[in-house]
Amino acid sequence: MTNDGSIPAGMMPVALDAMGGDFGPSETVPAAIKAASTGSVAIALVGDPAQLQAELDKHDGAARLPIQVVPSEGVVTEDEHPALAFRSKPKASVFVAAGVVKAGKAKAFVSMGSTGASIAAATVVFGTMDGVERGALGGPIVGFSPNMVIIDLGTNMDSRPQQLLDFAALGGLMSRLVYRSDNPRVALLSVGAEEGKGNRLVRETTELLKTSSLNFIGNVEANDLPFGKAEVVICDGFVGNVILKLTEALGDAVVSEIKSALGDSPEGQGLARTIFEKMNTLKAFGGGPILGVNGVAVVGHGRARASSIASAISTAKHVVEIGFVEASAKELAKVRAEVEI
Repeated sequence: MTNDGSIPAGMMPVALDAMGGDFGPSETVPAAIKAASTGSVAIALVGDPAQLQAELDKHDGAARLPIQVVPSEGVVTEDEHPALAFRSKPKASVFVAAGVVKAGKAKAFVSMGSTGASIAAATVVFGTMDGVERGALGGPIVGFSPNMVIIDLGTNMDSRPQQLLDFAALGGLMSRLVYRSDNPRVALLSVGAEEGKGNRLVRETTELLKTSSLNFIGNVEANDLPFGKAEVVICDGFVGNVILKLTEALGDAVVSEIKSALGDSPEGQGLARTIFEKMNTLKAFGGGPILGVNGVAVVGHGRARASSIASAISTAKHVVEIGFVEASAKELAKVRAEVEI
């Protein structure tokens, strides 16, 4: 994407919410430069023009890269209600980034900002697939099981069995296409591995999954998650968000304890860094796609640095190339047809 908005041949246009995340343009702009330097993507850099240009001017050669600044006004913070923010801040960077995709000027958008706002943007601007009320977020969060997809991670707090069936279908597809699992095992997160254990939601969803063609293996418990007993683990957003935040906090606490015990020695710092990277599942992919929406949106961690954000841009490109959105609609229709609701 050149200054006049044209897209160089052979490059995929991706919109980046440059104001999102804990560090904003100081990390998103270097990420855009890194991604654009690969020669495979053109970046629509969405944000405050003055701030973005000031960051771009710090990098020699940035002006020659396929990066175009797209103006926006305001940022949605984590403490704002996404639906209210969409009405009060329609020109905020994440909503403008989604609009760039809707207008056909980019194939996907990437954001490290408010997860709720990203999901609201994708849900409202792109629309959802037939039968899907709201986009869902899922992906690998347990570093010791780097290819295990957990859905939902906090989007749908009160889910129904039909929704969990949809999550299973989308998660299985995500595991096959994005993480290249041949026949992903699908499991429900519960309080016991035995069939019949769990609340009403788990028990009723079990009956649906048993009649589907998915490789359903029954229940797994939270203490199974680090050991990769399933490639896809399904739960409602309340439970998934608790697991997500506990996993993040536990990882930070373990690394902190190691640093404290071993001090500032090179060996201690090296061990802490190795364990942190082992537990940081988003390092390779940078983020994961929002599921069940009619467009590609990749969401990453607010604390992401430039290298991780650049990885998220690469992930967005890959998700577009494999036709994930089109395949998702077909997979949902197939699995629903197999099950009597």
